[in-house]
Amino acid sequence: MINWNTMTEAQILLFALILLRMIAYVFSSAVFGSPTVNTPVKVLLSIVLSILLFPLVKVGNVDYALISNEIIGLAIREMIIGLSLGFLTRLFFFVVTMTGDLVSMSVGLSASQLYNPMLGSHGNTIDQFYSTVGTLVFLAINGHHMLISAIAQSYDIVPVASLSLNLTAFADVALYGQTAMIMAIKMCAPVLVTILLVNLAMGILGRAVPQINVLVTSMPVTILLGMTVVFLCLPLLVLEMNGLVEITAGKLFDVMKQL
Repeated sequence: MINWNTMTEAQILLFALILLRMIAYVFSSAVFGSPTVNTPVKVLLSIVLSILLFPLVKVGNVDYALISNEIIGLAIREMIIGLSLGFLTRLFFFVVTMTGDLVSMSVGLSASQLYNPMLGSHGNTIDQFYSTVGTLVFLAINGHHMLISAIAQSYDIVPVASLSLNLTAFADVALYGQTAMIMAIKMCAPVLVTILLVNLAMGILGRAVPQINVLVTSMPVTILLGMTVVFLCLPLLVLEMNGLVEITAGKLFDVMKQL
């Protein structure tokens, strides 16, 4: 148990390094880093989690001279690790947002824009709907507990007060964009196939009956059938989101083991 009243200079510097990683992680993570969460709340959460984790962090082999002489390098390393891990937690919401964008473009509702509070950017109505469902699923399966557990285990997997950092792990992070795109296409595949069939049917109808204005007629039909498929496939979408959370957690711990 750490006596906070008699902390040494080495322990104070060590706590500062723990706090830097925590702040970078909280500000860049999926739920805690949302623009809807006030900055003082994020800072307070970072301090509270750092205080709770500080007695649990292994400090037996910490070199005081290394911390004192390399404090700037260690601080930069901790912030890079925190930002990288926080970015990986957003993989789930990136996939959900891409799914909403693909669905909205195929249905024809990409022109309607709304503010997406989870990512801090503007998106369309379908994107907002998917983000809301994704947030509810993420919280329902205790995804926020996964976020706290990940940063807590990172101090054991990637020790503090060490200048070693495997940069090859960041190259693997870039490859996750391909994985995210594949998962997004799988999640919106029923809608894409439906819209393709509708467009083929309207094209054939337009050739068979030239008097029909296919451009005007196809829009309400496409929206109606597209939204019907979205709601019919909603249970399947929730199941895919559950698996997506597990994939996100697996990618996160894989990167931590490589750092």
